[in-house]
Amino acid sequence: MADMTERFVTALSELHKNREVAPLVDLFADDATLNKAGIPHGQNGKDGARTFWAQYRDVFDEIDATFQHTVTEDNIAYLEWTSQGNLRDGTSFRYDGVSVLESKNEEIAAFRTYYDTAAFLNADKRNT
Repeated sequence: MADMTERFVTALSELHKNREVAPLVDLFADDATLNKAGIPHGQNGKDGARTFWAQYRDVFDEIDATFQHTVTEDNIAYLEWTSQGNLRDGTSFRYDGVSVLESKNEEIAAFRTYYDTAAFLNADKRNT
């Protein structure tokens, strides 16, 4: 799982820098599930991963993530991170979160991420 986690972090960095979604999509199983902030989004499999990650990236003009802690076990990894950058409207942001990766057969079978949604509410208030 440590190798899978490293590949995920590298692919996410590629998405952040170059908007390349394919390296992330390639890590997901055909029946993978993806959920954000505890809310099921209905995206599944590689097509769902493509939609999930493209929509995620489209919110930001610039984004970078720093991973403070990563814990891996047999088929699961927990990644604690901080993201910062600028939204598409130029508003700066910084927020913390945790992502969970579950693997099956060397692919990501489930992805869940939980983060400080208030950071986006505060960004909205700064623009009014």
